[in-house]
Amino acid sequence: MIALWLAALTAHAQEPPPFRKGMWEFERIGGPQRLHTTQCTDPSADMKRQNEMMAKAGQCKFSTPQRSGNTYTFSADCEMQSPQGAKMSFRSTSVMTVESDSAYRVAVTTTGGPGPTLKELLTARRIGDCAP
Repeated sequence: MIALWLAALTAHAQEPPPFRKGMWEFERIGGPQRLHTTQCTDPSADMKRQNEMMAKAGQCKFSTPQRSGNTYTFSADCEMQSPQGAKMSFRSTSVMTVESDSAYRVAVTTTGGPGPTLKELLTARRIGDCAP
């Protein structure tokens, strides 16, 4: 869901400031799961690439992101097909807070679909340059 939100944000005029390339640390918390990764990346380019993929898929309709200071809020209404062929509909509401060109966090609440309300939090922070 978080990638979905980041992709949609880049498609609209309310884009966050560009993020610096480098070594980034990501921590994603959703329910009892916690995922920690570190990778050399360009978050701004990743968001644009994900946006292109989502635009081709055409599975979600995004609201225009609203900006208030360093916070961006938007929602996505999506329909997808399960592996068994059943249609699933869900709505995600996301809030991205940009701390700087080297740090941001995204809180996502998803309702609908086959399960209960899902809350996720992604914290991203640049921790240095990539190894040569």
